[in-house]
Amino acid sequence: MKKLKDKLTINDIAKLAGVSKGAVSYVLNNKPGVSKEVRERVLRIIEECGYKPNKLAQALAGKRTNFIALVIPDISDVFYAKIIKGVERILSKNGYFLNLYSTHANPEKEQEVFDFLNTGFVEGTIVMAYHIEKKFIDKMIDLKIPFVFIDYPYDDDKVYSVAVDNEEGGFKATEYLISLGHRKIAFIHGSKEAWDSEFRFRGYLRALEKYDIPFNAKLISRGDFTKEGGYKALKELLSTSEEFTAIFCANDHMAFGAIKALKEEGLRVPEDVSVIGFDNIEASALSNPPLTTIMQPIYQLGEVSAKILLRLLSGENLETKRYLLKTQLIERKSCRKV
Repeated sequence: MKKLKDKLTINDIAKLAGVSKGAVSYVLNNKPGVSKEVRERVLRIIEECGYKPNKLAQALAGKRTNFIALVIPDISDVFYAKIIKGVERILSKNGYFLNLYSTHANPEKEQEVFDFLNTGFVEGTIVMAYHIEKKFIDKMIDLKIPFVFIDYPYDDDKVYSVAVDNEEGGFKATEYLISLGHRKIAFIHGSKEAWDSEFRFRGYLRALEKYDIPFNAKLISRGDFTKEGGYKALKELLSTSEEFTAIFCANDHMAFGAIKALKEEGLRVPEDVSVIGFDNIEASALSNPPLTTIMQPIYQLGEVSAKILLRLLSGENLETKRYLLKTQLIERKSCRKV
């Protein structure tokens, strides 16, 4: 049997099978109420005609779509690309489709995406966003749409979340520099709205306090998680004439920019200044010199969040709400003893 037209409808299937549209709907949604003979006839026609249900129509009718939304700040960044891969691998293995939404960390765009998600088009949502309002969380709860946050900074018993222990990672990075003899350690923040950078800074402060190193505000600068941001932040540090022997950058991209700025000023890494990053993206092993960094399990952030969401979709009531993943120090060639 050939297709009657490019987009076969339920009405077409009903005519071919000689049954009502309601009977076809029952078969499509695996509901009782039709005979075995009718069910088999409808299923055979569906298979022969290659019928595929309209997902939007299903969503509007309140039926299952098998769509899962992933909301992230930036699809072009290799960091987020790893998270996407982790989520997609788990979802595809379990018969779900990934819908990707990029917000560019813009609060208005985030709100637009959240409003769309509340229409019921998706069955569950994984969210990594900077501007999270309580009303969004309350709305998702009211609509009974399962959701999981990645890197959600708050301890909230309403929210399932997967995060990296950023404060502990920041502590490890700073303690490592201190173990090499450094006491004048600069810190380059990420963007202002990024709480992961703030938690890494808390780890930096905790390490200074533990080893009785006075905090110096003149050694703090801010980038925006980009190579250009790290470059500019390092130039600002140099303009203060404040001495430092090491720099902890809140991500690898800014570390690359900082290294470029140091070289332009005739300073060698690590002979003159040691540099440590955070993330362990692939390029960190290929930089010149290879970058010492804190590895966070980026791919696992996606995998674990997807696994939790699937358990919520299956009706499980999970006792643990907050899942914290550990970091690891990766030693390469950008740091040395003083």
